[in-house]
Amino acid sequence: MSDDAPNQLALFDSAPRREPLLAPAAQPRQGGPHVDLGARRLPYTLTRCRRRSIGFSIGPEGLRVRAPRWVTVAEIEGVLRERSEWILRKWQECERRVEQLEALRVQWRDGELLPFLGGQLRLRASDEPAPRRAAVASWQEAALPGEHPELWLRLPPLAQESQWRDAVQAWLQQRARSHFEPRLAHFAELLQVRVEKLRLSSAQGRWGSANSRGVISLNWRLIHFSPAVIDYVIAHEVAHLREMNHSPRFWNLVAELLPGFESPRAELKRAQLPPL
Repeated sequence: MSDDAPNQLALFDSAPRREPLLAPAAQPRQGGPHVDLGARRLPYTLTRCRRRSIGFSIGPEGLRVRAPRWVTVAEIEGVLRERSEWILRKWQECERRVEQLEALRVQWRDGELLPFLGGQLRLRASDEPAPRRAAVASWQEAALPGEHPELWLRLPPLAQESQWRDAVQAWLQQRARSHFEPRLAHFAELLQVRVEKLRLSSAQGRWGSANSRGVISLNWRLIHFSPAVIDYVIAHEVAHLREMNHSPRFWNLVAELLPGFESPRAELKRAQLPPL
């Protein structure tokens, strides 16, 4: 942890969310513990630790149980059965979220669509040596109404998924910086504060942060969202350069910088991004 970590503020006060990579029921450990909860038999991971009570949680890793060393497995599974309604509901929620994320997953190939600045961007590949394709990546606006803008990438005809992904991410990070910098300068000027440095972040569950040295970090994946959402995150972090807290004074500053910020803030909280 860096020495300025105590002065950093996340965009939301809640703990970072981790996106499930696998459904909890996927690939249970062979021979591992299971518990029967009504019509479902769920695998779980048991960790013995120094605590006075049985605790459990459901997340990307499935059902995880923490219990004192002196509690028997029968007692643990008795508690799980008592809370079976809650456990099954959370398990199903996690499975649905995994399904939703899988539906959003990008297929790395020519013609696929990727969210970009609140709209969609069509991926294109070309190995043409012509000057207009000379760059590693080039942007082309939609030619006709209803069509999507295109991102042309210099890739070989049989490019692997990893080549597509790396090229697209590199371009998105460049676009993120070029979009963030002028908006950051705009809000800093409105509030008469100095931003010492902009850092691009890829932190899980954290869209932005600011520290007392005037360094602002913005998650490059914000470039998927609409300009209004991006402006909210930037205004939020700039306001922290005056108020390193989430007090009423802080939220008043955000409102001054971006009237009606509540709408893009709610949009950001509801958002789901494709796994990259």
